[in-house]
Amino acid sequence: MQPLANKVVIVTGASRGLGRSIATRFADGGATVIATARSKDALQQLADEWHNCKTNDTENGVLGSGTIVPHACDLTVANEVEDLIRFTLDKYGQIDVLINNAGVGSYAPVHEIAEEDWDTMMAVNLKAPYLTCKYAIPHFIERQAGHIVNISSVAGTVTFKGGGGYCASKFGLMALTDVLTEELKPHQVRVSVICPGSIQTDFAGTPAKSYSLKPEHVAKVAYDMVTAPEGVILNQVVMRPQVPPELQK
Repeated sequence: MQPLANKVVIVTGASRGLGRSIATRFADGGATVIATARSKDALQQLADEWHNCKTNDTENGVLGSGTIVPHACDLTVANEVEDLIRFTLDKYGQIDVLINNAGVGSYAPVHEIAEEDWDTMMAVNLKAPYLTCKYAIPHFIERQAGHIVNISSVAGTVTFKGGGGYCASKFGLMALTDVLTEELKPHQVRVSVICPGSIQTDFAGTPAKSYSLKPEHVAKVAYDMVTAPEGVILNQVVMRPQVPPELQK
């Protein structure tokens, strides 16, 4: 049996980049993945492509029980997030894992950051995880089981010039993770956070370096967290790319 067979996993920001890799990795592991983001078309394309790959694997003798279910949602809007959780519970009866991956970044000195960009980072990077947790946690407490995985950043552990808004939102996510850990321990709900460095995606419109982390590597860490032995919590993992010696300062 696949490790995540009969498990239901919500992945936010699943339409591209790291979220896309996480969604496919968990579906490969047998999970029913509720893939959510704002773009309905991109989510449907993800689901179709994964289904086609799964069909080919099945024809080649590789059987799997996982699937990807697209569900468009603006994660910064409370009633849409509540609908996402209700949809999942009504259709599948359970949520086993919540992966808060959606994120945005805009970089500039604090006095030059546009207020709109600041608000967007706080809404997507911090408010959205709060909302998904707010509506999923009652179900976790009722079941006395569940796992929340937050995707933060190295920028949630150290600051850098031009990263005022982004660092503030990710430091906030780290604090939220710590609070969730304390609040949910009595209910046997695991809470984890991953802090990756630069990843080979088009995040924030910044070209990725050739040595940056690959999204599938971060997805594997998320998978390893969720499939850790019973009674084991992989609470925090900081991931940095290995910089080639000739490029080190």
